[in-house]
Amino acid sequence: MHKHLDKLWAFILLGLIVRLALCFWTGHPWDFEVFIRVGYYMAKGSSLFDIYSAESYYNEGLGQPIFPYVTGLGYLPAWGLYTALVYKIYSLLPVSPFFYYFLLKLAPILGDLASTKLIYSLTRIVTGKVEKAGLSALTFFLCPFIILVSAVWGMFDSIPLAFTLASVLLLLVDKPFLSGLCLGIGIYIKVVPIIYLPIHMLYLSSKRDFREAIIHLLTALLAPFILTMVPLAYFGWKTSKAAITIFSQTQRTGEVLTYWNLGALLNDFFPFSSGMLNEVFSFPLVRYFWVLGLMVGYLLYHKLQKSSSEPHSLSLLLKGHLFATIGFLLTRTFIPEQFVLYLAPLIVVQAEGWRSEKNLGWIHVWVSALTFTFINLYPFAFAYLINPEFWRTFSYLASTKPYSSVRYFARFITAVLFDLFLVKILCGMVRSREESA
Repeated sequence: MHKHLDKLWAFILLGLIVRLALCFWTGHPWDFEVFIRVGYYMAKGSSLFDIYSAESYYNEGLGQPIFPYVTGLGYLPAWGLYTALVYKIYSLLPVSPFFYYFLLKLAPILGDLASTKLIYSLTRIVTGKVEKAGLSALTFFLCPFIILVSAVWGMFDSIPLAFTLASVLLLLVDKPFLSGLCLGIGIYIKVVPIIYLPIHMLYLSSKRDFREAIIHLLTALLAPFILTMVPLAYFGWKTSKAAITIFSQTQRTGEVLTYWNLGALLNDFFPFSSGMLNEVFSFPLVRYFWVLGLMVGYLLYHKLQKSSSEPHSLSLLLKGHLFATIGFLLTRTFIPEQFVLYLAPLIVVQAEGWRSEKNLGWIHVWVSALTFTFINLYPFAFAYLINPEFWRTFSYLASTKPYSSVRYFARFITAVLFDLFLVKILCGMVRSREESA
């Protein structure tokens, strides 16, 4: 036991060293540049929801002037407040801009650590085996895609993921209020975990009673609402602008890691079709198609509950999370690569039968997502903080034929493969339900 834990901690330390070695000089040329500038302008007194392109200009010495202006954030205040706090700390010790970049990445790296610990605990509950729990933890923490998202890209989805997993753990020990509070904090940091609320409601309604399900629901919704209204009132930010900014994210159109990026491919090959394609994307039923995907996920979980001999097991609850996540990822027209982190419960579910062929699901998912990321934004572009020419080289290749056409085609094929892997995982879970019924 002690020997196993020593090895586990050694690998955790290795993963942490890799993250720390990469974090202070890398970043996503757009997203991380937004974080750098939002932190600066909020610390100087700007409203989070009033930072528009014309106001978020490049500040010499922070980031790089690859974009004269960037947009603000489309999140609830949590991450914006964190970036401002980090800049305040940096301004007290302005030893180097790289210290500021390190502080911005520190929270996502801690989110990785917290998620790893929770995956360890959840796997140990599901399997009862310390060795499998350690393997699951390392499968997440040493995953190259996870390292890329938090330590290189600078995205913070591991933090709401950790609060979501903590919420699941608290549901299991019959603490609906604390579970709702954790989920609410996760929603406050990034709205994505709100898609799991109906799954938790179904779980509590079946295991406990409807009253506790309502307590969980109200707590999970009131927590981010109160945490949003407090800074709005304190700083005098406009509520209407905050609501518009946040609501705009629910109907965002685009492409990225989804078959919907067929539109970008067709635009490249047939430029005359761009107007028609834009009309298709702007059609409300298309923009909100993800609602139908979520409903299908909730229905599958409900049916799984009804047919299972253990309707309140942790494994079943995590499968409910996966049903919701996959339904969402397969139907939303804008799927950023970092949303793949919310498939992490797959690692725990697969730990029940680690050696079977179907348990390659997580590997297929992260490998295809990582491949897409490096096609979408060539790896060297993440080093733009040390030399803006890395970004300019990528920008040239990404917008000049025939390089751009090859990139669009490879993106589309990789995204379709990713979605096919999701369909395979979904079908496998449905099939296992039918076999156990």
